[in-house]
Amino acid sequence: MKHHNMDSASIGHNDSLQERLERAFISGRLTRRGFISAVSAAGLATTGLHALADELDAIRANQAERAAKPLPSYDYIIVGTGSAGCALAGRLAQRTDANILLIEAGDWDVAPSVLNPGVWFTNLGTERDWKHVAIPTPFTNNRPIPEHMGKVVGGGSSINATIWARPFKSDLEHWADVSGDRAWGYESALTIYRRMENWQGKENPRYRGQGGPVWCQPANNPHPLAPAMLAGCKSLGMTVFDDLNGEREERGNGFALMNHIIKNGQRNSMARAYLYPILARKNVTLLVNTHVDRLTLKGQRVTGVQINRGGIISKIGAKSEVILSAGGVNTPKLLMLSGIGDEKALKAHGIKTVLHSPEVGKNFQDHLLHGGCIWEPKEHMPHRNSAAEASGFWTSNSSATSPDVNLVQIELPYASDVVAKEYAPPPTSWALCAGLVAPKSRGSVTLRSAKVEDLPVVDAQFLSHPDDVAALAAGIELAREIGNSGPMRDFVKREVVPAKSLKGKDMEDFVRNGATTYFHASGTCRMGKDGQAVVDSKLRVKGLQGLRIADSSIMPRIATVATMATCVLIGERMADILIPNAST
Repeated sequence: MKHHNMDSASIGHNDSLQERLERAFISGRLTRRGFISAVSAAGLATTGLHALADELDAIRANQAERAAKPLPSYDYIIVGTGSAGCALAGRLAQRTDANILLIEAGDWDVAPSVLNPGVWFTNLGTERDWKHVAIPTPFTNNRPIPEHMGKVVGGGSSINATIWARPFKSDLEHWADVSGDRAWGYESALTIYRRMENWQGKENPRYRGQGGPVWCQPANNPHPLAPAMLAGCKSLGMTVFDDLNGEREERGNGFALMNHIIKNGQRNSMARAYLYPILARKNVTLLVNTHVDRLTLKGQRVTGVQINRGGIISKIGAKSEVILSAGGVNTPKLLMLSGIGDEKALKAHGIKTVLHSPEVGKNFQDHLLHGGCIWEPKEHMPHRNSAAEASGFWTSNSSATSPDVNLVQIELPYASDVVAKEYAPPPTSWALCAGLVAPKSRGSVTLRSAKVEDLPVVDAQFLSHPDDVAALAAGIELAREIGNSGPMRDFVKREVVPAKSLKGKDMEDFVRNGATTYFHASGTCRMGKDGQAVVDSKLRVKGLQGLRIADSSIMPRIATVATMATCVLIGERMADILIPNAST
């Protein structure tokens, strides 16, 4: 492989053996001993598999019993086991004896490529990925752009780059303003983060928590590139923090080592943090490999879900609430298939409208990652942790009220398909990539058809706003300045991409040709106090009873950071709303 084009749908197809072993073990067709022997014989990663197998055996026994005979109804049904869904389920199970059903379209999260954070990108394009793709537009030079999303227990937290980045104060204060609810504000969020975290870095009583379910730590034994990048930033007069969370959230611009959800060399996903501790309980049922086709309704009340489990269609009732945590693309799709959305658009697909809610699927936002600015090193050093260990935020123009650019140091030659073909970076290269984290462009998610199995149309409209192009161009120039700074010279044999200063149309084409995404689809069921918002501040779908949404789709404006930690906050907030308990 000459480059690491991580957004390529072809990556990860060699995982088929891992997937077969995983399914055989979880389904009981392969014993614990057989699973471990097969993994070892295949030369796959075995770190932690013995402990994992023991844990899974106990959980599997309970969940096999529950899943074999699902109840006709549950108190709470949570659709999706991503970051928000895991946090919500974990907290609910702690606070109530109510029966909780979680439904996951994907399989269990035991594949070695999930456990090993260093190969996270090999999950992209596999069965653990929904394989959504943003359609080509002129704004990305007619390139389709994959929108990878986790289809596995743990969702994105099981296949992402393990980055734990908390939202800026300005993000949360905006949410509080537009929702009319101060509980979404920054100080409230700090209380929740202190409760949820098990922070392994320097103690900071205001910003960081210890003893919570979410293990997070500064990049462990980082690649020398990471401190060199920070030294380069400092040499250019930029702020370098001890911690990329905490003080940065209030101050704004600054750089630091990343926080990772890596524990003892393994990914500690939100499934590990929140779900595994509750899956042995008698009131918790998790159905994997189960699709929710649509919601069931009686009048304006959501009564449950219709599921497809191994080709068998059935209905399960919800006595109290259905909570959608299926993500920024699948949540609006499910609403629209259930007759909740824009009446004209639904009618075009022959779907009867239950609730005319025209903003369902609108306001789509995602972060763009440019691939990329790339250097060939004097000497190759294998990547460490998740191959991304230093990062920072920067404001590209004086009129912005908060950072709009994120720079990420990547220990691989991260390049889009077009850039990789044009420049052919050596496989030992490293990258410093500019990211657009406060996009002004807005897109949409619409139905392709009324068929459940058809993926929706993601029209992201990336870079359709000229300010987004300008911000990303400024970020690219800053990345080159840092990468070519004095403290990084020991790691530079030559600059490979773009290798020279670009201006005008050349820079614009470089921006558009290099655009990929961080896979942070958000905003499609936005929260707000206005009449057009899809959900209110309590995350209730306006116009319906018994239905709430807790995932990235409720973001009125996308958080200016990698969205996992923000989604966990949303899940925790949903639990607080349903069953308040400040002690957990």
